[in-house]
Amino acid sequence: MAKQEKDTETIYLLKPHRHAGREYPKGAPLDLPESKAAWLVGMGVASKTPPVKTPATPKEA
Repeated sequence: MAKQEKDTETIYLLKPHRHAGREYPKGAPLDLPESKAAWLVGMGVASKTPPVKTPATPKEA
């Protein structure tokens, strides 16, 4: 039997992603088993920290 992981980790997508027919926006949090979360972070698809929202700057006329 395969070992089941019980501990999960929250990661945040670095770009929009589609999985199993479902769309996930950039910055979406995902709760995944630690090994899958680490793999996505290592591949550069996700981050362990939420994205920082920067205020919009007004365009100069």
